[in-house]
Amino acid sequence: MVDILITGGAGVVGRSLCAEFAKSGLSVRVLTLPGDPNAFKLPKSVEVFYGDVTKPGSLSKAFEDVHTVCHLAAVILAKDRSSFEKINYQGTANVIDACKNTGVKRLLYVSSISVTYPVLTDYGQSKLKGEALVKNSGIPFSIVRPTLVVEKTGGAEYMLLVNYLKRTPFVFLPGGGTCLKRPVKTSDLVKGIALAATSEKALGNTYALAGSRVLSLAEMSRLTLLRMGKEKQILNIPLWFCSFASTLKQIFIPGSVSAKQALAGFRYDASPEIVDAAKDLGYLPGTPFDVRND
Repeated sequence: MVDILITGGAGVVGRSLCAEFAKSGLSVRVLTLPGDPNAFKLPKSVEVFYGDVTKPGSLSKAFEDVHTVCHLAAVILAKDRSSFEKINYQGTANVIDACKNTGVKRLLYVSSISVTYPVLTDYGQSKLKGEALVKNSGIPFSIVRPTLVVEKTGGAEYMLLVNYLKRTPFVFLPGGGTCLKRPVKTSDLVKGIALAATSEKALGNTYALAGSRVLSLAEMSRLTLLRMGKEKQILNIPLWFCSFASTLKQIFIPGSVSAKQALAGFRYDASPEIVDAAKDLGYLPGTPFDVRND
């Protein structure tokens, strides 16, 4: 029997998770999209299956003879709003069906801290609905909610910020960047996922996986600029103006992301407590922004 199947396992987090499980002596299988150019980056010990969570018929072979499924496959940023429903929600339903049909013993679902926002984006709604599917599946489960994943050269949402900081002579932050974040390193997130997927204490529970340090978005921007060797003035731009501009952009440039989706990260804090993960899993993360190095 294969110990672990990781859907979406050829991505940055998935590849690191493969290595984490392999260090523990667990056998690992990955499900990734046909033609995924990152599949060749996977460790040689990993068994690779090609399939698409939106196509149920492509899943069954990958799920056969598997003990635990770690469901990472998802879309985070999309111009087509229907992608969230199709991939994050219906894709999760298809994964659950495949687990049931093949006798998978345990399911770890990677959700998002954005499901806790007061007003949900399309992405947040799709992940919260996915959580409900997992909880009601009848399969022993655990759920993790990562915060902002930060690497110097990675993390989809963080790289949007990095690229913005590189481009502009001045840094305009919606709301002044006062919202609080608790960013997490890939290596710490991966350890948390692995612990939640294998610990008996994690069964039936949901955990926030974040770093050790809480920062405002403005502070994160300053530290990121410092890493680049740049110094730029950070200026406040009112949220109402950003919402108006984003709405106009969506009207005049079809396919642009909605104002709600574009600005959610600037409106709401994402700095959850991690005491439950520390207590149950021994999750003790560092921070991508180490005060000793920044």
